[in-house]
Amino acid sequence: MRMKVFPLAFASIRGEFRGTTWDAVAEWYDELRRDNEGFESHQYLRDIVANVRASGVADRLGVITSMHDLVVVSLETKNGHYETIKVISPSTMAPVDDGCFALTFFGRKKRRHGREEVQQHPVADAVPAFWRMAEEKFGISPAAR
Repeated sequence: MRMKVFPLAFASIRGEFRGTTWDAVAEWYDELRRDNEGFESHQYLRDIVANVRASGVADRLGVITSMHDLVVVSLETKNGHYETIKVISPSTMAPVDDGCFALTFFGRKKRRHGREEVQQHPVADAVPAFWRMAEEKFGISPAAR
């Protein structure tokens, strides 16, 4: 479901990508969960990270965090202008329905849905929604097992 743009919806990355590793993000989220009672609401972020780590294509996707949000890029970009998928955390206070989260895309190329896209999805669908966007925007999907 498409939704309106809200503050902090998009991430823009130019120049050299200086991300972290998927393992480091997983460890950080685990630490946050242990140390913060309310971090259970961020479980869908942990699910996406775990799924990417197990996907066989984690080396093709760069990741950084913006506060608790995940910002993902294709490492196959050659021109220094990264298109980004941002998985919005509950702490960003995106205007979503109960039980939902926001997934955004910020692009450089003309696309069918535009250069800026904001979607709302049920939290239970976080992993498949992430992969649908990664495949549509970056041409990257989990390796067949």
